Amino acid sequence: MFVFGVLLFGVAVLALLTGVLTKVPSVRRNAYLAFGGSLILSVAVIVTSSITVVPTRNVGIVTAWNKPTGRTTGAGLQWTLPWQGIDEWDASGQTYSHLGDQCVWVTIAAQRRACIPVQIEWSAKAEKAPENWAAYREVGSKSRFEVFIERRVNPQINGAMTSIFATFDPLGSVDPTSGDAPAPDLNKTYKDTLIQALNLELGDEIVVKSVAFESPQYDEPTTQAIAAYGQKILEARNLEIDKANAKTRAEITRTDASVDQVARCLQIAEKLGKEPGLCMGGSVSLTRPVETGQGN
Repeated sequence: MFVFGVLLFGVAVLALLTGVLTKVPSVRRNAYLAFGGSLILSVAVIVTSSITVVPTRNVGIVTAWNKPTGRTTGAGLQWTLPWQGIDEWDASGQTYSHLGDQCVWVTIAAQRRACIPVQIEWSAKAEKAPENWAAYREVGSKSRFEVFIERRVNPQINGAMTSIFATFDPLGSVDPTSGDAPAPDLNKTYKDTLIQALNLELGDEIVVKSVAFESPQYDEPTTQAIAAYGQKILEARNLEIDKANAKTRAEITRTDASVDQVARCLQIAEKLGKEPGLCMGGSVSLTRPVETGQGN
């Protein structure tokens, strides 16, 4: 618009010169009218080109001839020099949302595969807006900010996810006593780790506001490995129970046998009218209870 305003101003100057130099009254009158109209339009266009409305939560990048001047503005009505412009850089909250079936596939321990549902809320830092604006160009219908997300932010998030989950072992969540495999709490174990990794890679450019995980999903081989591991734990537990039960049954059998010997000894002693004293000792005779002392 500034160039158009300059052209209109040039037309106004030409009209003024024509009005001054011509001697024909009608031409002079038309020239002065053209001068006045062109001058008014020129001023209006130049003033309009100096005004830009920056949307709420955006940062204005002041440019001159499509190059950043280093100056930024806040939201609202902003004034610049006529040959300057304002491009926008989104400083509002952004969301990296990969929940449910849109989860992020990563390689975990033992070369297994897991799909991690995650949502990350972040925003771009205003002070880095001019530098990042200059570093990226529009691609097709995508703005510079969208290209920044696609080529800078998302790859770093994906890389951080791959790195922190490289040692994740879902077999570690299997209960060692029951073999049950509850869903691991990724928010408890990986939330802070992911935030630290993102701050390390992107801390100068974005602010990470929150991270939230859902329960992970696994590929078929990993799911089968978890089930097999839980089954082995359950089988080992059942084997220990069987061993303990067998030991208990053996002890009961030995006790029952001892009781049966004493009872039989007492019955024989009663029938023979003999003294059953040694039936209660450590050595029991089933046919010869202790005789009472009698003189010969």
